[in-house]
Amino acid sequence: MRYQTRILCRTAELAELEAVWERCRRERAQGQLYHRLEHIAIEAEEMARTCSPGWTGEEGMMVAALFDLDHGTLVGAAPFLLQDWTWHCRLGYRTVGAFPVRRAVLCGTDWIAPDAPAEQEALLQAILSAKVPYQMISIEGLPVDSDLLRLLRSSPQVRREFWVDTPGGATPHRLADLPGSFDAYLAQFGGRTRQKLKHQMKRLRGAMTHGVKLKRVTRKEELPSFLEQAEIVAARSWQGRCLGQSLDSPALRRKLEAFAERGWLRSYLLLDGDAPVAFWVGLLDQDVYYLQRTGYDPAWAAYRPGSGLLMMTLEDLCADGRPTTIDFGYGDSEYKRLFSTRSYDEVTVRLVRKSAAMVVPYVTHAACWSGAALIRRGLDRFALREKVRRLLRREPAPGAPAEAPSAPGDEAEAARPAKAARPAKAASAARAAAP
Repeated sequence: MRYQTRILCRTAELAELEAVWERCRRERAQGQLYHRLEHIAIEAEEMARTCSPGWTGEEGMMVAALFDLDHGTLVGAAPFLLQDWTWHCRLGYRTVGAFPVRRAVLCGTDWIAPDAPAEQEALLQAILSAKVPYQMISIEGLPVDSDLLRLLRSSPQVRREFWVDTPGGATPHRLADLPGSFDAYLAQFGGRTRQKLKHQMKRLRGAMTHGVKLKRVTRKEELPSFLEQAEIVAARSWQGRCLGQSLDSPALRRKLEAFAERGWLRSYLLLDGDAPVAFWVGLLDQDVYYLQRTGYDPAWAAYRPGSGLLMMTLEDLCADGRPTTIDFGYGDSEYKRLFSTRSYDEVTVRLVRKSAAMVVPYVTHAACWSGAALIRRGLDRFALREKVRRLLRREPAPGAPAEAPSAPGDEAEAARPAKAARPAKAASAARAAAP
């Protein structure tokens, strides 16, 4: 076969390939939502808002397309989003340096590529030779057994032109199978795990004295109220306090509205009466539910509200008969280990272009990661890593006794003895007393 590669940077060019693109997506990329042309267009529109005037990629995308010349059809593609991004180099939760970077981010966890090595090499060459002035290629959640990762590691051009960074090494990408009912899902775990989950759920429900409410959000008109309440939780969560993450973003609102219009949005909010406690932002496409963002009020940490909300979410999804798979997304954590039923190893890959402008950002990042790795090894040696993590996030230890937080205006709060202070107040007093 004879092949030709093209770089496409406009949504109109992609729209012409819609039918054959969808076939390739299903055959060669396991039908990932992130490879849908509609999803790419929504993300690209927001990315375009970040691009500085005058640099190629005004529509926020760069797609390397591989065509079979003999049949005149698309056989593979590597879709990237383009953005002006700030590279935060952190040591723990403290930012050591922040550098503006133009980067290309791969859509999904792999490319849409044929199995033949020659065709994959042609696709990679098109990406590396594109006349788009990006300084970094970012690929998040790339499976360790993927053809793309093998190609990146063996390519002489990649080694010659880029520093190859895999921060953190391989981590599990966790998924959960939903076999048809919530009871069948729980039956996949051992008796001890099932008992643990039920105990956590009972304890959380008992603490929510103002009434447990689960709000499902799927429609565009439901978003303003959901985002307002979820942002209260996000601002209090460790992601908000330590990393500055927020849900109060016009860009996120626009994207969620677009997802809702296409029937993909399925998010959840857990409330104690009218007070928000925890939230999940998720997308449902065909038979896969993608967990996107989460957060919980740290005053409830002793009751594991995030896990409780996830239990309710799974039960609600099972009741609808869809999906069959939960994708927990990139990164590993305790709740993912607890609720998942299978996993595969993945890595994040950053290709940093070798240039004078990128020396300081790359060296700063490498130094931060090396320092963090040394600290982690030292903490692991004395079994202190989890304790320090909870201290930095201001979370109580598992099983620590705590009074349930009261809703604003609850008169019973004032009647509590001083020794039964709310977790958040107790934490503040401890920090004030610390030397």
